[in-house]
Amino acid sequence: MKLKKTLTDFQEYLEACHFSERTVETYCGYSKRFIAYLEKYFPRITSYERITKDIILDFQNYLAHFKDRNGQLLSNATQSLILRAIKKLFVFLIKKDLILKDPTTVISYPREEQHLTRNILSEKEVFELLEKTKPIDPLSIRNRSILELFYSCGIRTSELCNLKVQDIDLKEQTVAIIKGKGGKSRVLPIGQYCSHYLKLYLDKARKYMLKGKRDDPGFLFLSQRGNPFNKSTINKTVIRSVTRNSNLEKPISAYCFRHSVATHLLAHKVDITYISELLGHASLNTTQKYLRVEIGDLKKMHSLYHPRESKNLPAQKA
Repeated sequence: MKLKKTLTDFQEYLEACHFSERTVETYCGYSKRFIAYLEKYFPRITSYERITKDIILDFQNYLAHFKDRNGQLLSNATQSLILRAIKKLFVFLIKKDLILKDPTTVISYPREEQHLTRNILSEKEVFELLEKTKPIDPLSIRNRSILELFYSCGIRTSELCNLKVQDIDLKEQTVAIIKGKGGKSRVLPIGQYCSHYLKLYLDKARKYMLKGKRDDPGFLFLSQRGNPFNKSTINKTVIRSVTRNSNLEKPISAYCFRHSVATHLLAHKVDITYISELLGHASLNTTQKYLRVEIGDLKKMHSLYHPRESKNLPAQKA
């Protein structure tokens, strides 16, 4: 089908625009999904020029009612991401003069859902996890250094997986994030504890992971087979391992540490602008979604400082 042939050029266009590897993969994947939808429901459409606004609206309606294997509807965020990918595809087609009109102008993005994050770790829970991950062998040394890095600077899971050995500066106690989300780079402080465990890992454990491999992939953290991690494998092999013997009832993923460190820093009166810089957010609005105020703390502050609550209750008549 002619539609699929354009995807290679679309991928090159995204890469030339300096989109991150993850974004390129996501946009191209969802574009393939859109083409598969056309093949199934509009088999007569063999060129992008024949795609109308009505077809785009049908696709948006299809996404709104689509259910996965577990019978779950797509979240509004996922629907929006798919639609943004299709929108970007048609921007590319316009710029390359492959079509004259953009049918995606009719797209209206679903309203973003507001969620309270329930699986944020308390400071006590984080410290207990760290203390239970004793650095007694190469695997536990690696796992402890990964946890320390997650909690020290709130690094994204994908950013941690992509780290190279040279990105760590133990003398300066910093880590360099090269082309993070949105293609942006930044340098983050990691502190003395994290630096200590990273040095221990580099000295005592990383060579064990390589197992004599001649070709060192250069990634900082490696699996037992000497391969770099991805978001899925680091949760399955590292996070699941360190939480297996804990008393935590909440589901924990690598991303929980990012939420947790932001919340803990805010609780210790760190300005939200610094937290936003640490997390690599483009705006404070994004940072605020990561922060959680416990209802108990909120009720306490409300009773202590709300103007109405600070007044004595009027005496009730007998």
